Amino acid sequence: MNRNAVSRVFVAALFGLAALVGGGTSYGSDVDDVKAAVDGYHTAISSLDLAKIEAVWAHDDTIIDKEPTDKTITVGWEGTRKNFESLIAAVAEVSIAQAEGPHIHVQGDLAWSAGMAKADGKLKTGQHTGGVILEADVFKKQDGRWLLVSHVTSVMPQ
Repeated sequence: MNRNAVSRVFVAALFGLAALVGGGTSYGSDVDDVKAAVDGYHTAISSLDLAKIEAVWAHDDTIIDKEPTDKTITVGWEGTRKNFESLIAAVAEVSIAQAEGPHIHVQGDLAWSAGMAKADGKLKTGQHTGGVILEADVFKKQDGRWLLVSHVTSVMPQ
């Protein structure tokens, strides 16, 4: 694992947070495009289609993913892809609907968002699962598309 690459993503996320506090620039059409990217992530997960999930992510060693049930943070595309393969193998159906936000800010080719989403699902065992989750995302614009480079979620207490 390349620690420098992880550090660069972390610093970029902190830079984005600093810009937010200090009055970072947001552009209307980019904000709309990032909102579409957030919605696209929810649609991709709800489809349980790995190809659709892959399409919303950057595919490099610097990305960060922490899903609600994960006990650790996954760094890099290969580990993240394996996480989604496991999700698809275990889940029969899932739906994600935005409950609050997303609150989006854009500065250059970097964007960050935070929001709450309602997730409902059914495992292949028949068990129902779900709740409200907090999502914090960082996107990077690559080849004209906003791709996830960091996605961190946690389940909100009932």
